Amino acid sequence: MSKEYLAILSLLIAWLAAYLLGRVLHLERYGLNIKPLFIKYESKWFKDLLHKCSRRQRVLWKVFSNVSVLLGFGLMIFILVFLSRNLMGTLLPHYGREATVVPIIPGVTLDLLWLPYFLIAVIAAIFMHEAAHGIIALIEGVGIKSAGLLALAIFPGGFVEVEEEEINRLPHLSRMKIFSAGSSSNLIFGLITLLLTSTLFSSTPTGIIVINVLENGPLQKAGIGRWDVIYALNNTRISSQRELSAFMSNVKPGDKLVVSTSKGDFLIETARSPEDEYRAIIGILPPYLSYYPSILGLGYFWDTQIYITFHWLFLVLINVAIFNMLPIPMLDGDKLLQCLIERALRKGGEALKKFFNAFSLFLIIANIMLSMRSW
Repeated sequence: MSKEYLAILSLLIAWLAAYLLGRVLHLERYGLNIKPLFIKYESKWFKDLLHKCSRRQRVLWKVFSNVSVLLGFGLMIFILVFLSRNLMGTLLPHYGREATVVPIIPGVTLDLLWLPYFLIAVIAAIFMHEAAHGIIALIEGVGIKSAGLLALAIFPGGFVEVEEEEINRLPHLSRMKIFSAGSSSNLIFGLITLLLTSTLFSSTPTGIIVINVLENGPLQKAGIGRWDVIYALNNTRISSQRELSAFMSNVKPGDKLVVSTSKGDFLIETARSPEDEYRAIIGILPPYLSYYPSILGLGYFWDTQIYITFHWLFLVLINVAIFNMLPIPMLDGDKLLQCLIERALRKGGEALKKFFNAFSLFLIIANIMLSMRSW
């Protein structure tokens, strides 16, 4: 059985055990509601934290809420333009394609190696997102019914349940502040993460991180494995896949190389490539990650872990901020657009909103389908 199937089976068994445990112990008495592949926990601590934060630095929060409205509409325009250009680039190659758009599916589009980092980033993004919604709602005079944590299959999350009737009675601008606060907080913290990364880590890589090695290949035989860092081959600095390929193009199978690593120097004998008997390999497999040392002095292993965590934090925070502003039902972008339409138009607003809903759904589905076809 492959690791992927074993992981899925283990997950299903864990969920079954959690569901049965919840039924037997009646955990709903403690605010814990467990259903198949779904857990919801109402946290008094999280709710109290939101109230406490809303009472402090109210001027700063009000400035943030006003700025968030502009950021929200800016993100909405950006994602609509981006997806439109990306679709045109996919259909018309000469137009220039920007990026692939694929859903995150662990084991399919996301290597299980990156799952822990991804989940850490998701938890942080959702916590910031929901907290911002709750704090701005409280500042605008809307009560919070409940707040807490949830999990859907392998995806953790959070929620802030507000008094919907109180929101509906608010002026349009106040509602816009609440709806845009989540994505704006994700965007701001994403940029802070990028700033921290550029401050704490060198901008110039000094090596290449070993993630996977060929079984019984030269590196594995020498004792070099995951999270080790290769700095040089025969005193030639190696800090990227391009530099590694350039060096190995001049090496023949059977040649001996001195590999300088984070664990010391090793003498290895190169092997023949399974695809090309005339090409030499050392047995390093993708993905290829460059190593950026930090100023923290924690060593190469923790430098690598922190750098990868920051990288995933930035990716998830920015993507959640952007895609949540799509005017699609259930997303904050749809609620934000509805407020604008209601404020600006007296007639034809519902038709315009439905147009943007349909157009946005078309863009995201078409981008995903075409990206998956070429993925």
